Amino acid sequence: MAADRIRDVIPTPDSELIRCSPLNGCGQLKPEKQIARLDPTNPLCMACYQRARRQRQGPAEIRRANLWAKYRITPEQYDRLRAEQEFRCGICGLHEVDIDLSKVGGRPRKDGQPLFKVPLAVDHDHKTGAVRGLLCPPCNAGLGAFGDEPDRLRAAIVYLATHLTADLVGSSDAVMTGEQGGLWDCLEISQNPPVET
Repeated sequence: MAADRIRDVIPTPDSELIRCSPLNGCGQLKPEKQIARLDPTNPLCMACYQRARRQRQGPAEIRRANLWAKYRITPEQYDRLRAEQEFRCGICGLHEVDIDLSKVGGRPRKDGQPLFKVPLAVDHDHKTGAVRGLLCPPCNAGLGAFGDEPDRLRAAIVYLATHLTADLVGSSDAVMTGEQGGLWDCLEISQNPPVET
C-alpha cells in the first residue's frame, strides 16, 4: 500500500468520511469534522490525536490539562484551595494525608504511565460549572449520589436521625452537642424539630 493511499475519503451527502490512520490511529472511518489532523498521509481522529498527544505528556502536564478542561482552574488555583481548606475535605474535615490514594479514581493510562493522583477531588456545581471546594472521595461520591440536591440531603439526615439506635445516641453525646459540628449538628436539630403552634 503506497503512502498516498493511506487516506480513504468517502463522500456522503452531508460530509465526507475520512479514515483515521491505521498506522497510528484506530483505522475507522469518521466524518471530516471528527478528524483533528488532516495530514493526507496520516490523518488522526480526535480520540487518536488526544491519545498521541497525551503519550508525549507527563503526569504534571496532563493534570494541568485536565483541571483546565474540566473545571477551568490551574494547578496553582487547586493548590490555593487546598491551603485555604487547610488540606482537609470541605465536608468531613478529613486531612488529605489520611485519605487512601488506592481508592482515588481515575482511569489507568493506556501507555502505562502512572496517574497523578490527588486525595481531594474538585467539587463543582454541575449546572453552572462553578468550583465550590475540595472533597475527599467518599464525600464527593455522596454529594453526587444525592444529585447535589439539598432537599434530598436534608431528608437523608432526618432519616438517619430517626433511625439512630439508643446505643449510638448514648455513646455520641460529645458529638451530638456540636463539638464536632457539621452533620451531627444537623442531626441534633432534626431530632428536635420545632413545634408548630
